[in-house]
Amino acid sequence: MATPHPSRPPHAWRRFLLGLCAILAVAGLLAGCGKKGPPKLPNIEAPAGVTNLTAVQQGEEIVLTWTAPAAAGYQVYRSAEPAVEGDCEGCPILFKRVAKLPSTSKGETPPSMVYREPSMPGTRYHFKVVPYDDQGQLGPDSNIATIVTD
Repeated sequence: MATPHPSRPPHAWRRFLLGLCAILAVAGLLAGCGKKGPPKLPNIEAPAGVTNLTAVQQGEEIVLTWTAPAAAGYQVYRSAEPAVEGDCEGCPILFKRVAKLPSTSKGETPPSMVYREPSMPGTRYHFKVVPYDDQGQLGPDSNIATIVTD
């Protein structure tokens, strides 16, 4: 009978190492398995919408006022056309952003906001206001306020 070589581990020790390697390999494969789901967006809510937008003419200015929800600021959009043209019911209104107003108070909801701009006589204006938060996420559009200047 041959005697085992002193530098090699005995058969039991070899089986133990082989079994341990097999268990670690299977555990490593199972740890990496799984079905990945779709990415989830962070739960960030858009700011609440502006309400009660009104437009009035005061002298040579148009003054907008609205009830302001808590937001970082408000974007004011305007559409202007000559008043001699008939009001086209159902036609799209092409708005252009005319102002980006920061909120006047952080953390507190102001009861209302005011925006003023010069007016042109004989012009039909449409305005809307959109709130935004600190990340730049926009809230819903306000109601549309329409005014025809003298």
